Amino acid sequence: MILLYHLIFPDETPLRSWNAGNLIRLSAFRRQLQWLQRRFSFLSLEDYLALYQQNPGLCRGKAALTFDDGYARTYALAAPVLKEEGIPATFFTNTCNLNHGLLWFVYFNALCSEGAYPALEISGGHYPLDTKRNSLRAWRTLIQLARSSPDARVFAEEFAGKYPLPAAVQEKYAGLTTEQLVEIGASRLFSLGGHTHSHPYLDQLEQAEQLEEMHLNKQILEEVSGKPVHYFAYPGGVYNLESISAARQVGFKAACAVIPSSLSSDPLFEVPRVGVYSPALWKLQVKTLGLVDLVRRGRKT
Repeated sequence: MILLYHLIFPDETPLRSWNAGNLIRLSAFRRQLQWLQRRFSFLSLEDYLALYQQNPGLCRGKAALTFDDGYARTYALAAPVLKEEGIPATFFTNTCNLNHGLLWFVYFNALCSEGAYPALEISGGHYPLDTKRNSLRAWRTLIQLARSSPDARVFAEEFAGKYPLPAAVQEKYAGLTTEQLVEIGASRLFSLGGHTHSHPYLDQLEQAEQLEEMHLNKQILEEVSGKPVHYFAYPGGVYNLESISAARQVGFKAACAVIPSSLSSDPLFEVPRVGVYSPALWKLQVKTLGLVDLVRRGRKT
């Protein structure tokens, strides 16, 4: 089982501050790790995939830990915990947001949830941000508009010209720093993985554009960290046959999905992961053990 995390935030973080619902507070992350350690043996992604290639059944009782998007704050908070417990992890990292930048969809999430503005004007409509419900409504509208635009990143940059975020808010969601990439590259416990340069939805791009996104991402990560980057994760779990072909051409040895689409005869380029999108321990237990097994154990976990 490969686990997928995104954001780890301090315990004092308000729950409404991340509309996508994948924010895990540090104390909850610790509790989840403690429970997982009692049930699974943690392996590096490389070692896990070596077993998976031989026979997926060999991975039973094993786990690998991954983090998507490459958030500086997540690394700063999670890394000390992982080092303390000796748990390896792979950070699938975008590169357009390195050194204090924001990914396009992260900008919209922060804009709608951090209270920087009381309301937004979006395509002629007025969207107040006074409640979580209204915040979600504005966020969903912006995400839909970005996805339907020719370039979501450009759309976000243009919108940010009208609604810039305060520096303190931006830092909460900023990408990894050069220093952090170098530290990961030098670590025996951690590794970097590719995640495209700007986090597009790959199925909306031509293969040449997918190749460019993957190649630039891999090149930057390797040049800065000083280590080869062998593994890739499809942004948002979205991909097509052209994505698989592009990942191979760029030189990745394997690629992780979330729910595989079974498009390829090579399972190493559609490796499933279990997304952890809630701090609730019981939800993680259900996802990893299954409801029937959990009931059988009487939830003695």
